[in-house]
Amino acid sequence: MNKAKLKISIITICYNNESDIQKTIESVIAQSYDHIEYIVVDGASTDNSLNIINEYSEKVDKIISEPDNGIYDAINKGITSSTGDIVGLIHAGDRLINTQVLGKIAAHFTENEIDASYGHSIIVNSSDSPVRVNKSPEFRKSLFKFGWMPSHQSVYIKREVFDRLGLYRTDLGGAGDYEFVLRYFYFNDLKIKRLDEFIVKFALGGESTTDYHRIPKRQKVHVKCWKVNGESPPSYMVPVKLLRKTNQFVLAFWYRFTKKHEQVFSM
Repeated sequence: MNKAKLKISIITICYNNESDIQKTIESVIAQSYDHIEYIVVDGASTDNSLNIINEYSEKVDKIISEPDNGIYDAINKGITSSTGDIVGLIHAGDRLINTQVLGKIAAHFTENEIDASYGHSIIVNSSDSPVRVNKSPEFRKSLFKFGWMPSHQSVYIKREVFDRLGLYRTDLGGAGDYEFVLRYFYFNDLKIKRLDEFIVKFALGGESTTDYHRIPKRQKVHVKCWKVNGESPPSYMVPVKLLRKTNQFVLAFWYRFTKKHEQVFSM
């Protein structure tokens, strides 16, 4: 990677998130790293979201507000309009973990010859207390066969890779992010290295963080994500994946008990 200071494009997608969008924007513009292109893609919200976004128009580089065909279509619009060296996502309602994290990501790409990176994430409740803690291991392709996937919004990818491997599929319902990461990380030979840092905290309330009764149906779609890429996953993948989520709840309990999350948020 060129040693010149890297530009990171951050994309936030939003639709009727008037109660959440402000804290997301502020987590980006508060970063100590200053070579950022910030893009907000609003899906023609009917609430006050766009007015709130426009209040930050001097600090948001691009604001796109128009109807879309779902979250993955919105993400694709952001990627297509991005001009940075590296691209990452932070959805409305979610926040970068602290003010130093984008600088750490830039240094990670500068110091390593990689195409993509990922890190850890924390799902928090309305009091910013951990509900699930997802600490990712060092990268090995074989981990996908055991139900692993890095936290979607902890993933940062060189912009040029999108031109080679394509954008998000919009025909897989809510599994577009799983298929995207699977295609990039497992079915291709990118140079990938974990950044051993927490990257993002998710707000409890999204489909993937609360809609547990749909987990069996979601796993069937994940199997389809393998098949559309020309391979079937091993039969043990789904049950092992569910066990991994149980471990995330246990780790969150430990973080609450030791107050370790407070240290992570303030770093």
